[in-house]
Amino acid sequence: MSILEMSHVSKAFGGSKALSDIHFDVEEGEIHALLGENGAGKSTLMNILTGVIPADEGTVTFCGKTYPNPTIAQMEAAGIAFVHQELNVINDLTVADNIFLCRELTNGLGLLRRKEQIRRAGELFESLGVDIDPTMLVSELKTGEKQLLEICRALYADAKLLILDEPTTALS
Repeated sequence: MSILEMSHVSKAFGGSKALSDIHFDVEEGEIHALLGENGAGKSTLMNILTGVIPADEGTVTFCGKTYPNPTIAQMEAAGIAFVHQELNVINDLTVADNIFLCRELTNGLGLLRRKEQIRRAGELFESLGVDIDPTMLVSELKTGEKQLLEICRALYADAKLLILDEPTTALS
């Protein structure tokens, strides 16, 4: 059974057709690589899947639910995580703060439980074999470490589908 089905997806930008009647299925546990020249529509397809841009035609079905015009919020709530080629981290925050961004752990008064966030981030990194100090400022990380941070954040959010846009540009 497919976890993802994209059917009859088309997208044009002005007079230029980026995608035409695309069909794409993913079974649970599969790994796919979309390969093609620059301008082939790989990023456009993933941006439609994650609600970044709307398709002109077609539907997205994820985990049995159909999304005719998916939004970013819908796709994130459904369990799709997209690590963009352009990094989406906040350099002035710590690594742990970035992991928990928009999912902060707070006490009954709404105050951050920083020590617990640091501990959980450390446990996450250890379980994934990632050697990053959760207390470091993100600005101190190398580009590849920042991308690993984004991947770890997606995995912490229990992503059911993880999309990496050109990960080899930052990861060795």
